[in-house]
Amino acid sequence: MQLDWDDIRIFLEVERTGRMNHAAKRMGVSHTTVARRLRQMEERAGCHLFEPTDAGLVLTGAGRAILQTAQDMEGAAGMLSDTLDRHNSAMSGRVRIGAPDGFGNAVLSQFLPQLPLQEPGFEIELVPVPSRHKLWRRDVDIAISLERPETGRLVMRKLIDYDLRLYASPALIDRLGLPDSRDALSHYPFVGYIDELLYTSELDFNHLLLAEPKVVYKATTVKAQMDAVLQGAGLGVLPCFMARGQDLVAVLPDDIGFSRTYWLLFPEDYKQISRIRRVSDFIYERTHAMADVFRFAPQDRQK
Repeated sequence: MQLDWDDIRIFLEVERTGRMNHAAKRMGVSHTTVARRLRQMEERAGCHLFEPTDAGLVLTGAGRAILQTAQDMEGAAGMLSDTLDRHNSAMSGRVRIGAPDGFGNAVLSQFLPQLPLQEPGFEIELVPVPSRHKLWRRDVDIAISLERPETGRLVMRKLIDYDLRLYASPALIDRLGLPDSRDALSHYPFVGYIDELLYTSELDFNHLLLAEPKVVYKATTVKAQMDAVLQGAGLGVLPCFMARGQDLVAVLPDDIGFSRTYWLLFPEDYKQISRIRRVSDFIYERTHAMADVFRFAPQDRQK
């Protein structure tokens, strides 16, 4: 069976996306092209590489048998390109970073635009990760995650710890008063996440405060929640690095507080690729240069 590199790329993209049309979109070709090339691959192999399911196309036994080799070929192709870049004393290529909206919008967006100025050959893409990242499907090259994966061929690096506090707007305090105890919180409205769309239990703060919080406004992003808290819709647990400088008051900050961790992840296959190491190191170094921003400070107690 003879395969060329385009065959391997199609095979891998179909495996990662589970859909020929999604694979076609990621590769910048037509659905017809993907379907035709995949059919030709299977004809040459003399067997099916994928089978349809309700969840999309999944590998058959034959497909699983060649998956690792195909991934190794992809890794080798990446290394070849990286070696040529080093030979030419220039790094180039696209790096897509996926991050939760709060960290992406409030932190990464502040310094990532400086990177292509330092490395003119780079194309940097910052995308929100509203659900579990899919590094194994190459949806992103580098992911910032709230959870440390227990399995998978990933390079994992602890990025930063950050603090969160319960906040209220002056308007809500004028209307309802400032809570003076945890027990008093049951009389207040809350802002929070949409339960069925909450992608990690790490963010289920309201239920850590109360068994049955009165959540009157729900949103999938922390930025939308902060806007609701600012407008007085309810109390909300927010990252200190986002709440700092806003017209907000920390509620019971000595009694109520949370700490979470951001992890920096990328596929193990990428650990020898210069541009991936360059971008991941840049994110780590710039994040740690502003480490104080992520911790609760006395000035955060009130606006």
